[in-house]
Amino acid sequence: MACVRRFSFVGWAVTGSLLLAVNPAASADLGSPPREQLTELPPSPSQWQFSFTPYGWLTWLSGNMVVKGRAFDVAVDPVQIIDALDWSTLPIWMSYAEARRGPLSLFNDIVYAQLSGSGGFTGSVSRGIATATLKAHVKADYQLAIVEAGGAYEIWSRGSQGSSGSTAFDVLAGARYWHQDVDISANLTGTLALSGPLGITLSRNRAIASSGSVDWVDPFIGARVRHQLAPGQEIVLRGDVGGFGAGSQFTWQAIGTYNWLLCVTNGIPVDGYVGFRALSADYSQGSSTSKFVFDNVIYGPVIGATLRF
Repeated sequence: MACVRRFSFVGWAVTGSLLLAVNPAASADLGSPPREQLTELPPSPSQWQFSFTPYGWLTWLSGNMVVKGRAFDVAVDPVQIIDALDWSTLPIWMSYAEARRGPLSLFNDIVYAQLSGSGGFTGSVSRGIATATLKAHVKADYQLAIVEAGGAYEIWSRGSQGSSGSTAFDVLAGARYWHQDVDISANLTGTLALSGPLGITLSRNRAIASSGSVDWVDPFIGARVRHQLAPGQEIVLRGDVGGFGAGSQFTWQAIGTYNWLLCVTNGIPVDGYVGFRALSADYSQGSSTSKFVFDNVIYGPVIGATLRF
């Protein structure tokens, strides 16, 4: 019964984290499951093992963007993201899935967010063809999707799987698909002089720049270390680099998580994890009034729960 109660609490916590309204203090209420519930036999390495993890990523977004040739500084915090979630549609989704058989793993990660009227964008327009002064606070309707797929292969290990002190080292490769759609608008506080194409739309006293749908794919390579602290407790460190001009000029990612067994319910182990994730990309396309640039770092703590089959 205690395990069922804990599982219900985990479901509540993960649902909350998917809305990015994470309360880390709540983890103190989890307690420690009875010792007998933490005992499970490791699966046979010849069988496929599956895991699914819904998670929340409490993110900051920092860097700069260029939309229709107009540059904007970006500094968005989690409070602004939560306030800007667009509830007219699916506002956010984050999940990780992995299938493993012996040394081979196949994985997929999805991050999706739909924001409306988000703040944290500032900028100005001052060009030879036009001059305008924009207020410091610029609003943006922003859709972001990142879909990652790849594989990992264990090339070195020490100790038996699941035993205390065991360590495994994986190499990995894959591709990361990015989708961006940005509409940025700002109040005009001064005059606007035109002497050529702007690449922006003027509506009354507002200047609007729309990127349209921008999509690209970044190949990446990386490595992962998995270290078993104790039965049911694991630290995972992962890093990758990519882009190489095929999509982004350069992209990198770093993830560190602590995973622990919460309980086993109906024969399904349920793990919790907390950690930190940072993802960066430097992408550009077009020129002049059609130029689009995304040069930002997305970073912050992650919290989730993993179901293993």
